[in-house]
Amino acid sequence: MFKVCSPYLKLLSEKDINWHYSLTPDLLERVQKEDKLIFLHVGYVSNINVRESSMELFDNPAVVSFLNENFISIAEDKDDNPESFLLALDLLFLNEDFSYGPMNIFITADRKPLVCFSDCNPEHFLNVAGSLITAKREKRELLEKLADEFSSRARFTGIIQETGNKPVVNQEQISEYIQLWFKRMFESDFQLNIKPFTPNPSSLYTILEYLKIYPNEGMLKKIGSFLEHLQSSALFDPIDGGFFRQSTDYTCREPLFEKNLEENSQYIQLYSAAYDLFRLDSYRETAYHTFGFVTNVLKNEGGGYFSNTTLMNKIEDSVYYSFSINELSLLFPQRYQEISVALSLDTIADAAEKQIPLRRTDTYKSITEQEFQILRARRKEHRGHFIDKRIITSYNAQLSKGLAISSVLLNDDSMFKVALETFDFLMNNNINSKGKLLRYTCCSSGCTFGYLSDYAYFADAAIELYLAGGEKSLARIAKKYLDFVIDNFYKPENGMFSKSEKERDNIIMPFKRESNVDIIKPSANSVMAGNLIAMYKITGERKYLEIAKRQINNIAPDLLNSGPLLSSWVHKILKLITLTE
Repeated sequence: MFKVCSPYLKLLSEKDINWHYSLTPDLLERVQKEDKLIFLHVGYVSNINVRESSMELFDNPAVVSFLNENFISIAEDKDDNPESFLLALDLLFLNEDFSYGPMNIFITADRKPLVCFSDCNPEHFLNVAGSLITAKREKRELLEKLADEFSSRARFTGIIQETGNKPVVNQEQISEYIQLWFKRMFESDFQLNIKPFTPNPSSLYTILEYLKIYPNEGMLKKIGSFLEHLQSSALFDPIDGGFFRQSTDYTCREPLFEKNLEENSQYIQLYSAAYDLFRLDSYRETAYHTFGFVTNVLKNEGGGYFSNTTLMNKIEDSVYYSFSINELSLLFPQRYQEISVALSLDTIADAAEKQIPLRRTDTYKSITEQEFQILRARRKEHRGHFIDKRIITSYNAQLSKGLAISSVLLNDDSMFKVALETFDFLMNNNINSKGKLLRYTCCSSGCTFGYLSDYAYFADAAIELYLAGGEKSLARIAKKYLDFVIDNFYKPENGMFSKSEKERDNIIMPFKRESNVDIIKPSANSVMAGNLIAMYKITGERKYLEIAKRQINNIAPDLLNSGPLLSSWVHKILKLITLTE
């Protein structure tokens, strides 16, 4: 396991569990020969709470002993195998667990799931695992029946079953959806009850696109207030720039200190669109400071951008993002009081107490760039900061796409240049000799072939670069890869696209997934629908439009009751409506 690029799997390899990081045919044969159950753990390094709960679980001697004695244990990183992650997410949903992981799945020797849960409490974990071993020994027939039933439910979860042929959406229905979305998000306690709180910049961008076409003064005021709340909260880092992915709750007072390329690319696009709509300088500042975080912190010297940053210690032991008044007084003997106020630090608190800096309306006027550089240099002396150095295709493509759109909204050629350079890096490094996309490149041979999300965003980036710059070769590249996806991912039986290529087997559990629901980020199928509509506009070829319409008609019946879970689809429906108006 030490040979893989995933920092999460490297952490797990330090535990005493006999981990494997893939279910090879030879290992599957061993599972069957030894008559053992499979334990699959899917996690990721970036979320501190998720990572720490997993590490504590697998440090527990009783858990280690029980797993090694009774199971063949496999660990996967969600970014290494998005197919497994999406399946595990669907299994959690079947149990009405709407968390984002980590996923713990027990599986039979014939690759049927028995149970999936995210709780990493050792006592609960051992109770579940022990019950399965007892059932295997004493009630095997009942256990096999449970596996068959769960597999039957899992096989069709997240898969479109009934397809529609007639257009069923129009502007009135989209307006009704937006009204319901607003009522739920801003006129109820829905967001107050989400813990941890995870903003969805993509869904907010959809709202801005809607309001740009169909203005509504009340909605504009509410969405503007929410955008101000985010950029002024502890979710936004005023020193390095960029947004943390999550906070403990809606107040955003306690961030979880994970910043990733994917969502910060969306935040650049979101706040550029907000500036274009509201013309508030603070939104433009936010877009540029987030752009600065990406280019200053995540950029790889050889090109491309790393996937995320996080803290490797527990939150209470990490001081990377915080400062004390004493610390500022040493850095700025003459100016520490002014700088403390500009960073919203409590100047009457204990001078040794670490505090998280917050942005004020005058932060970037009160503190000079030279002083910011001193603060950034000081941070590098702090402990616990970590960068995941995988250059993931879909995340870099989202950056390229977001910067191409933002370059137009902000009239900034420098953003377009970075967008084009990022796309060129993918063309030269994340494609193999046969023209297939790789999931990521890194320091070793840990990369695999790309998934639907990689192809969808790669084509999306090529399209937006073409629309922003007019280079026809980019449109040809987008068309080439869209045609490849239609040939290798498209399911004519229901009009959707599989998460992975049709002939590619997910060896651990043999169920194909469709990325259809916009949970925290846009689903890959919704991105494909937008690509197909755009390609129809570029080429005039109706096959692209017909596939996109069929996708949208599959989703439309569930639209009004979905809340933000189909927000990216609404954005694509807006494209379709404005195309035909």
